[in-house]
Amino acid sequence: MQVIEGFDTEFIPSIAEPAFERTYFGEHADDLLVIDAKSGARAYPERILNIHHMVNDIISRTPVLVSYCPLCGSAVAYDRRIDGQTLTFEFGGKIVENNLVMRDQETGSEWKRSSGECIRGELAGTNLELHPARMTTWEAFHAAHPSGVVLQRPNTEPTLFQQFAGTTTGLLEHPAGREVMDAAFSLIRAANLARNPETGTETVNIRPFLRLLQGMVELRSWISEENETGIGYKSDAMAVFQREDTFGYLALHGGPRDWEKRGPSDISSKTNVLGATVEDEAVGFARPRIETADGIVMTRFGGTDIVVFATDEELNAFENPGFEFKPTNDPALFEADDAQWNGATGESDDGRTLSRVSTSWTYAYAWQTDHGATSFYPTES
Repeated sequence: MQVIEGFDTEFIPSIAEPAFERTYFGEHADDLLVIDAKSGARAYPERILNIHHMVNDIISRTPVLVSYCPLCGSAVAYDRRIDGQTLTFEFGGKIVENNLVMRDQETGSEWKRSSGECIRGELAGTNLELHPARMTTWEAFHAAHPSGVVLQRPNTEPTLFQQFAGTTTGLLEHPAGREVMDAAFSLIRAANLARNPETGTETVNIRPFLRLLQGMVELRSWISEENETGIGYKSDAMAVFQREDTFGYLALHGGPRDWEKRGPSDISSKTNVLGATVEDEAVGFARPRIETADGIVMTRFGGTDIVVFATDEELNAFENPGFEFKPTNDPALFEADDAQWNGATGESDDGRTLSRVSTSWTYAYAWQTDHGATSFYPTES
């Protein structure tokens, strides 16, 4: 397991007291993670999750963790209770296999963000339960839930993470920026390898180099002659991590080379994957494969019949009661059992509703790391 450690918890401050309003400061096409509840729909904008990564919330009396990791593209909601104990999550100061590690304040246990698995501490070996959620745009959310509320920006100063992320993005956009970054990270890797030749490439301690990272913030300002030190809540704040040639802060994961060796040939490493787990059986649905099947996939795993719909803006999974779904002229609607069904909500025009399957979202390479190369739909029998 490849680890980068040595960050302070405050490097990425989580949100412990979220505030919500009906207004949103972003754009129509912005992505949001949405949780539908009896108390009303709540949306968590990716712009805010990009910076804070974790929101500890309570929805209809259920303690929920909304988690996001720009390194592995993971967006997921968990029930933050384990054996009746409610946990409060914060940044764990580590990166494991390009997952920003979470730590609970109650036991100090460490958790892998994309899988919800506790990897170290008192609760090691346990897993957080997925909470139903979906990804959509602000425009679609507001149209469907005009009374729905949206997470607001905390009133805080820019964090070191915001400054460093802005620096990384800025340097990559500069002709010489990649050389500056490669030189800094090569120094970090070389020093760790010299200190510990056996594990220096697997576990990298970044603490002695935090001043170097802070210096890179100042260096970027000098190179580009810009005084901006943070990324704010821009829509492209984490665009650097969406690039096919960028894998986390340090190239520990294997990156493109590892994907080319083990990954499916028809999807890219940063393809968005809808991950569904039923009775401990996990299947990842890559959007391009759903689209080539007319936007509908009907399959069975974990002893349950599942249907996955791809609409213009969403990818959603539901339990299939035995229907044979077919596409319509409207890409948002599908036909089955003498009714039309909304692919985003699972609701039919005659008042029925499909049961939503709890899912997560992540990049294809991260899904493969957690579940293996044969876990993508269609799975090998």
